[in-house]
Amino acid sequence: MTTNKVVYLVNAGNDDGMASIANDSCFPALGVLALGTWIKEKIPNIEVICRDGQVTSSEKIKDIIWDKSPLVLGISTLSTSYQKAIDIAYEAAAFGTTIILGNDHAAQTAPTIMRAHPFVSAVVCSEYGEESLEMLVRHALGENIDIDHIPHLSLYHGWLGKRGAEDFDYKARQGELSIINSRLNRSGSRKDALDVFPIIDRTLFPEDHWQTYLKNYKNKFEHLHNDEITGVTTMNRARGCSRQGDFVCKHCDMGLDISFSSPAKFWEEVKSAHEQINANVFYEVCDSFSSFGSFVKSVAEQRPEDLGFNPHFFVYAQALDLVRRPEMVEHFQKIGVFRANLGLESGGDTTLRHMKGRHDSVENNYAALRMLKGAGIYVYGSFVLGTEVETPATLEETVGWIKKIIVEGLLQDVEVQPILPLPNNYYGNSLIKEGLWNPTIDWPRNTDEISQSYINNFSGVSYQDVLHAAKEVRDFAKKHSINYGSGVSKEERYS
Repeated sequence: MTTNKVVYLVNAGNDDGMASIANDSCFPALGVLALGTWIKEKIPNIEVICRDGQVTSSEKIKDIIWDKSPLVLGISTLSTSYQKAIDIAYEAAAFGTTIILGNDHAAQTAPTIMRAHPFVSAVVCSEYGEESLEMLVRHALGENIDIDHIPHLSLYHGWLGKRGAEDFDYKARQGELSIINSRLNRSGSRKDALDVFPIIDRTLFPEDHWQTYLKNYKNKFEHLHNDEITGVTTMNRARGCSRQGDFVCKHCDMGLDISFSSPAKFWEEVKSAHEQINANVFYEVCDSFSSFGSFVKSVAEQRPEDLGFNPHFFVYAQALDLVRRPEMVEHFQKIGVFRANLGLESGGDTTLRHMKGRHDSVENNYAALRMLKGAGIYVYGSFVLGTEVETPATLEETVGWIKKIIVEGLLQDVEVQPILPLPNNYYGNSLIKEGLWNPTIDWPRNTDEISQSYINNFSGVSYQDVLHAAKEVRDFAKKHSINYGSGVSKEERYS
């Protein structure tokens, strides 16, 4: 078994052939950097290596495994990167490495992963997995750590501890994963809860990663800026979404636990990133930045006057939030938001309200787009096609509306794709209920199989109809020099 004191943290990157969304490879994978920063701070006598498979090859990632034979390998695993994550994990198995998976897909499908791939040692469930990873690393180092008391550990294999593998019921126990119940959050409050996490050490990624992000970003988005872009990065000083419980969007499968850093910590992160990698473009990946009016207002009001540079922020926002609180756009401007990602989802009320709820409407979406354009804020709009209420008429309606807002200059980026049922979202549960998907079978190599099964069995259109509509939007966007992309499906489908 390996004894090298190396922790290797990897973002697997999209599986081969997966279609790219407009932002892919332009911003760093933040999770592995955050975990690496935590481990480096808490266990300073261990070497921490971080890599992003979105901007470097699997072969180079594997080379480090062979060169370092790490004590612990942690892999960020999503449904779109699952096959690559398993392939990387398999490479490390021969070294006796403790292999740990994390992130949304791994957390929600842990029992299936362990049955299919017993070389995986553990799966950490929580979004706040720093403490769990630290304890697993200490256990691998030989410290007297009781595996039974590691929090947020969704599953572990027999050789890792004194008990056999144990399933973690993600749905039933999701409440345990909240920041409110985390031992890291001593105040028991959501406000300022994220201050416990240190400022990200972005030097954990090699310089070639940062240069690749910058090059890719400039190739796609430099025309949106008047200032020179000197560096791009990701940050996450607010988390969650206001759409909780019955109001969660049907295609969402995330926990959406709400928590914040203090505004002071927010701006400290910004200044640090500029000092470390000369970043002046920041992707704040809060699930719904516009959901939290008081937080956004306080960040705007506490923006330092002595930053010494002009930051540009890209954030997630919801049209409904902006229409209900128009002052949000003013706060965005003061912070430095120049681009917002809106989940527009559809160009028709029938499909839109099915996905998001009765308060959403195309009228609200259009109003929000006009507000943002009036404020000089660009919009990245995403659309999902093929839900159960979709018909040829609604599909045509959506395609027509997307073309309209592109022509009116209300979109600068468009993402359009078929619906993807996931293990814990509404559409996945529908497939499981009808016996069309067995969640105990390992995640398919081709995610299109799941989309196709759902659309052809539940929707009023066919999977081919959806692909044709998506391709029509992509072709129109290309004709009008709009950045475009699609996720959760194979690029070859659009050829």
